[in-house]
Amino acid sequence: MQLDAHKSAVARAYGLASAGYNKPALKFFAQGAEALVDFAGLARGQKILDVATGTGHAALYSGIKVGPAPGSVIGIDIAEEMVHLANSYAKTLSRCNVRFELIDGEHTTFADNTFDVVLCSYGIFFLPDMASGLTEWKRVTKPGGWVCFSAFGETAFQPQSDLFEQRIRHFGPLIPDRKRPFGWQRLVEPQALVALLDQAGMTNMEVREVNIGYLLRDQDAWWDICWNSGFRGPLAQLKPADLQQFKEEHLREVAALRGKDGIFFDGTTFVAKGQVNK
Repeated sequence: MQLDAHKSAVARAYGLASAGYNKPALKFFAQGAEALVDFAGLARGQKILDVATGTGHAALYSGIKVGPAPGSVIGIDIAEEMVHLANSYAKTLSRCNVRFELIDGEHTTFADNTFDVVLCSYGIFFLPDMASGLTEWKRVTKPGGWVCFSAFGETAFQPQSDLFEQRIRHFGPLIPDRKRPFGWQRLVEPQALVALLDQAGMTNMEVREVNIGYLLRDQDAWWDICWNSGFRGPLAQLKPADLQQFKEEHLREVAALRGKDGIFFDGTTFVAKGQVNK
């Protein structure tokens, strides 16, 4: 698997984050994945592809929905550590109909018309050309099948994310120069999700908002999110002394957000789907 510089950076960041990807503070990943699968309306016996599977939240939940053979699920990811973790977990399940492979979701090796549904939970915005990804997913989907994906809304991770961005800029050119530069911030409007599906020639398009939000016990729980998600990319570029200084300063800012019962985490999500006609 050959990756360009951008995808290599994403794979490195999520490889580093993989060990803590399932920590309680990051439960939005599982909640969003299950919301996408439910929205997709999977049926028994279907064949499912889960792109950017991570540790397999959407794929494993899909496995329950489609049942045993002929039902099956393949989860793919570009982060090798994620694939290993997902396969290790799948092996602990009896009669598991889910497997995971190291494959670039924009350039898969699957034959045309292989899957009934293609899923991508919180991954499409990492593709340099999101329309190209949808075209590939459409290619491997059977006529009449569905392509379904999710993205975070404008308010997701806020205000903590903006505080993170403003603070880390003091430590050098670690992230792009534009305001709100993180990958998920490329796709935050429901109209943009519909436009992508329309560009790919999908029909019967639908977008739905999913309200995900919960209280973090304290600023250390927010740091769990930083250390075990895409924020890990810029953090990994810091020297140890700078990392420690950044952590102390950033967590003081986040601690000031604490209310009576904790710090609110906003995981507002949009799920979208379009039907494939060929």
